Amino acid sequence: MLKRILSLMMVLCLLLGGAAVAEDEEYSLSDLIVSVEEEEPVEAAEEDADEADIYIDEDVAELVNSLELDMELDTENVIDPASLDLNPNLPDNVVNILLVGVDGRTDDIASGSKHGDVQIIMSINKTDGSIKMTSVLRDLYVNIPGYRNKNRINVAYSRGGGQLAMRTMNNLFEMNIEYYVTINFYGLASIIDSLGGIDIELTEQEAKAINAYINKNLKKGGYDNQGKDYERQPLERKAGVQHLDGIQAVMYARLRSVDNDFQRSNRQRHLLELLLGKVLDGGMSIDKLVGLIEACLPYAETNITPMAMVELAMGVLSSDIMTRLQNGDSLLEQQRIPLDETWKYYTTEGGASVVAFRNNNRRQENIEALHQFVYGAYYPAEAK
Repeated sequence: MLKRILSLMMVLCLLLGGAAVAEDEEYSLSDLIVSVEEEEPVEAAEEDADEADIYIDEDVAELVNSLELDMELDTENVIDPASLDLNPNLPDNVVNILLVGVDGRTDDIASGSKHGDVQIIMSINKTDGSIKMTSVLRDLYVNIPGYRNKNRINVAYSRGGGQLAMRTMNNLFEMNIEYYVTINFYGLASIIDSLGGIDIELTEQEAKAINAYINKNLKKGGYDNQGKDYERQPLERKAGVQHLDGIQAVMYARLRSVDNDFQRSNRQRHLLELLLGKVLDGGMSIDKLVGLIEACLPYAETNITPMAMVELAMGVLSSDIMTRLQNGDSLLEQQRIPLDETWKYYTTEGGASVVAFRNNNRRQENIEALHQFVYGAYYPAEAK
């Protein structure tokens, strides 16, 4: 069970971008893991070690809570829940987290583009441990709180960081998102390489497009997380399962030249599910898991605490996720907003092409579908 809790912590580092924990002079992640293992109840020793309940001592819990987040935000940008347009009527057994991917091309999360080009609402049910992901298209044309004119939803992050990105989502969909995590593309590629790459089933068009992008951009000084001696093998120009390194996998998730943004959002969620399965398959040592967790830390900013991450991981482990993994079933439930036939392409006064809801009724249809997907029912917000 200890290994599984660590695996889930790693998964949450991947899905959440990594809880950026500051270095501590007295304790490290390794110390935390040893403490948890040593404090397991005596009666659990007679059970199968893989199935025993994990026990977190009060001192360990205090240690986790005492770890400070290595936030890139300054003190003026601390999240204020009163300014998030939260829907108070939603059940509290689901934690909604906004995952934001930015086009950062170095190991510095603060550098590069600040548009939220990937935005996924990850919903973790603390009762049954289920994980649901909802992609929101970056070109969706919406009202951004505090601004007169509509704009693409990915602009909210560049204008106001995690707080405005969450507030925009809450305002638009009557949600209660209080946590966000941002990761840049360089960081995601490095994490995937730490896992040894990933096997993905590609179409012939996807394989060709990934090769073309890498040949064009990396040779012109584009970002690469590999050393000078690394020789990347081109993907075979055919359909089928192929092994991708970190940069190739990130390019897979960013592709839209072969189809459109709708299919790109599908690829992003599929990549996260594959990463989840790889971490949960049980083939990693505890030392490897610790190393992978630490590899996540430099590339993200977040307002979720380490203890909250542990609690979420334990909630997921209490579900049937391992059975689903063993049966080859899907580990994540997924959807995309806007729904089919509820949107249209629209050209703004400035000449930009965006995606807009067809009308207010269609927007309401998306709100109710999102609530139904996450909660099983629609919970209207109070009048705004």
